[in-house]
This record gives sequence, structure tokens and C-alpha cells, in this order.
Amino acid sequence: MKKTKLYSLSILSIFMVLSALSTLKSQGCVAVRQMGGLSMCSSNSYNLQNGDFQMGLNYRYFHSWRHFVGTDEQPQRQITGGGHDANGNDRGNAVNIYSHALDFNFSYGLSSRLQLNVTLPYVHNERSQVLRQTAPKADTFRYSVYAAGMGDIRLGLNYWVFDPETAHRGNLMVGLGVKLPSGQFNATDNQVPQADGSKLDFQVMDQAIQPGDGGLGFSVELQGFRQLFGNVYGFANGYYMFNPKENNGTYKSSPDIVVKNPLDSKVTLATLSGYNRYACPDQFFVRGGLMTTIFDNLSVSAALRWEGIPAEDVFGSNNAYRRPGYVVSVEPGIAYRLGNHNFSLYVPKNFIRNRVKSHNDLASEAIQKTVKPDADVHGDAAFADYSISFGYTYRFALGHKM
Repeated sequence: MKKTKLYSLSILSIFMVLSALSTLKSQGCVAVRQMGGLSMCSSNSYNLQNGDFQMGLNYRYFHSWRHFVGTDEQPQRQITGGGHDANGNDRGNAVNIYSHALDFNFSYGLSSRLQLNVTLPYVHNERSQVLRQTAPKADTFRYSVYAAGMGDIRLGLNYWVFDPETAHRGNLMVGLGVKLPSGQFNATDNQVPQADGSKLDFQVMDQAIQPGDGGLGFSVELQGFRQLFGNVYGFANGYYMFNPKENNGTYKSSPDIVVKNPLDSKVTLATLSGYNRYACPDQFFVRGGLMTTIFDNLSVSAALRWEGIPAEDVFGSNNAYRRPGYVVSVEPGIAYRLGNHNFSLYVPKNFIRNRVKSHNDLASEAIQKTVKPDADVHGDAAFADYSISFGYTYRFALGHKM
């Protein structure tokens, strides 16, 4: 194989990686929305030529179940508080979330340097939780609720800073995107059991499993690669999504009541209104690593990822409910090209999970400190151990002869 062709295949493989994994995904109770990635691979170059069209699918799955307050795990959630089985063993009260997401990606080359991207996501989420009933009999049991449907559609324009016709050893792409509030943010399930023994129709589901967040978002993106030596390339990509809308109008619960003593609910200090409505939060993603191509059309990669939801938005106010936090993961990957067909598989493994303090936590803590200076309020969240992402793309070279 000629050296220039090998370089081209290497660059192709890099952007198979980027197109498959330049997405944010939910990590559990920290409700990072599904965000479709870019689709930039081709059969013989890393960019789409003028008039070229590409379509693809990307499937992602995770199961969250490990609870954290800050970076401290709460292992007792796995073994206590969930009632007992027939053998008398406590079943634990951890919240479990099972998430399946399927992105339909479409890309069109407006020129050899400018590309239009559209992503249509579909999600199916399950939240398994424990309920302690008080009537007609005291019982503790686990049940599941579901939310499914189209997620928030993403539109984007991406531009290569350097001409791909001459920039074979490295390049930089910048992008701007819009996230439409197309996904349902107030999805309900029916016949949901209640503490008093009844069942409620049309109960709004938790923020973590809603298909959308209800906000109109704007994103900025950067992606780049560089040949380091031989057939080894370094790559990096990331973006930030601004969600200026404070909340989507959906009520999580009644306003939180701050009490003088957490063990005594009779003396109230304040009522935190506003924080019982679901937020439309910002989100971020950063990734970088190394890759190399082996056996001509097969590439392997290793990367580090950092992704999550900040406690504060860049624009807009923050008087709404969110579970902010982030994960850091190591991501092995493999990608294979067969003609115009591209396949990829990546399995990010989380090794840092951090549920940071929210504005709700800080507001409650500030009030409690007026009577208890060492008060510490810090909510928890469930995180996944790993996620699975499988991608497929096909390129139609309509703008030029292959």
C-alpha cells in the first residue's frame, strides 16, 4: 500500500472514532442528554467532498446503579433499604436506570471544507426504584417506570480550518450547532404505585429518563488530529452546549422545605420555590487520545473522556432542579472500513464519578448554616460503570467520481 493511501486510511479511522463518539450520553441520574455526533468518514478521505452525502446509525447503552455523593460512593444503597426477599435478604434501594439510544445521522458536503449535519435521536429509558408504602399495609418493593420517544434534534455546521486537499498530516475543525427542544420533557407513565397504596395515572417521570430537556440549545465544537510519528495519530474533540432557558416548566415535586434539624420536620426555616421545576442545563464534553491503523482497514484507539452537566449555566439563571456532575472514563475503541461501509465499537469505562453540589444543595445549606454552622447539604446520583457505543455509516459519493 502506498504511504499516502495509508495516511488517508489512518485519518479516515480517526474520524470514524470522532463521528461515533463525539456525543454526550446520559450517565444515569446526571441527566446528560443524548447528543448526536458528526459523521465525517469517507472511503478515501477524512472530509466530505462538495455534494457528498453520508448517513449512519449509532446505538448506545448503559446501566447506572452505583450512587455517589461527590466522589464518595454510597455502597449501602446496594444492600439496605429495599425490603427483603423470601430468604430475608435486604434487596437494596439503589436507583437503576437502563438507557437505550439510537441516533440517525445525516451529513452533506456543502463544499470540501463545510459540512451540514443533522441528528435525529430516539431513546428508550427505564428507571427502577424502591417504594415504601404506608397503607394499606407497610410494604417495601421495587418497581419500574418508562419514558421513550424522539429526543432533541441537533443541527450543525462544521468547517475545516485548513484545506483538506493539502492538510494530510493534521487539521482542525470548528463547528456551531443548534439543539431543538423536540424531545418530550414531561413524559408520564401510568399506574405508578404511591406510598398510600394507590396508583397514579400520568405521573411525570424523573428528569434522568426524559427524552428531552425542553430548552433551545446552542453549541460550539472543536475537533482536530495530528500525525505524531509513523502511523500513530493524536486526536482531540469536544464541545459545550449552552442552554439559556432556566427551566422547562415541569414540576418535579412540591417546593422543598428547609427544616431546622434534618431529624425534626416541625421547625421550618424556609421554602425553596423554583428548585422543584426541572432545569434546562448546559452540558460539556472533552475527549483526546491516540490511534493507529492496522491491517489496512482496521484501526484501534485509546482515549480519555470527560463529560457532564455543570452546576451553573453560562447564560441564564439557575433557580431550577438539576443533578450536576461529571464522569471521567478511559475509552478503548475499534473501527473497521469495508468500501463505503464503516463500523465502530467503543466501550468507555468510568473511573471517576462526581455528583457535584447543585444550586438547590447550596441554597438549602446556606439556610441551615444560620442555625448550624457546619451544615453540609449534598445530594447524590447514580452512575454507570461503563457504556457501549456501536456505530455504522455509509457514504454516497454524489459530488465526485470515486
